[in-house]
Amino acid sequence: MKAVLVMRDCILAPKGEMSGEAAAGLRALAQTELFTVVLGTAAEMPAAGAAPASRTVAAVEAAGGRVDAVVWCQHPAGSDCGCWANRPGLILEAAARFDLQRNDCYLIAAAPADVEMAMAAGVRPILVLGGRTIGELLGDSGGRKDFPIARTLAQAVEYIVAEERIAAQIGKPRQNLPPAPVEEASRAPVGSPAVLPVSPAAVAASRRLRMRPRDVGRWLAFLVVGGVWLSLGIAYLLTHLYREQPFPQAAWYITLQFIPRVERGILFILTGVAVVVLASWNFLHAFGNGQVAKKR
Repeated sequence: MKAVLVMRDCILAPKGEMSGEAAAGLRALAQTELFTVVLGTAAEMPAAGAAPASRTVAAVEAAGGRVDAVVWCQHPAGSDCGCWANRPGLILEAAARFDLQRNDCYLIAAAPADVEMAMAAGVRPILVLGGRTIGELLGDSGGRKDFPIARTLAQAVEYIVAEERIAAQIGKPRQNLPPAPVEEASRAPVGSPAVLPVSPAAVAASRRLRMRPRDVGRWLAFLVVGGVWLSLGIAYLLTHLYREQPFPQAAWYITLQFIPRVERGILFILTGVAVVVLASWNFLHAFGNGQVAKKR
């Protein structure tokens, strides 16, 4: 699923007001089908609860915009968290929760650190000046500068809309950087960012099952052991009934008594393995091998 990730600083000023350009950009973004996620910091949305995130959503909706989810860092300033810069936990958490295809996503950034976070996650950054100059933001830093720069949020959205239109007509205009592996990039001494699903699509996506490969292996192991134990219990009961209670003639055919015991056991084992493999394949196919189902 494609998404536009927007830093809260691009939407609201430090005092909480929204500029006309930002409101116009939010309205234009709401006209697209792109999943919209607002990213914030602990200073903007403290860990006391989701009320600051809800207020941000209310401000966006009051301006005519749309927010599908809010993801924010809930760790104190200076903590060794994995939310920012070269450990882009904010983006990785949003991607994992809502099945975002990071190579097809954009980050509307407010600072060079946001751009670094986007690059680390394999997301396309667009830096918004917001009344500042390029020199004030980037200075003489030797970092990457091969990304778009917009004066306002509205201009950044115009760029995204134009890029999506070009991609729909002739394909992706340029090759993105390969994203960092999710599990390695998100590893950090401090916990994960907080997530507030807002739209029905985001709520449904966040409730879908997600499993990593080791979780699948553990699930299969329990399934096999449980199946063997269940089979042994049924076999003991059937043996007891077979010895104590006469069965009708049809049972002789149903239990394949006309086949020798060894061949009969091998046949049942092979059939059971085939059924388990088929059930596991359908399970993994239904849940996209641990990812949220793709947006229609």
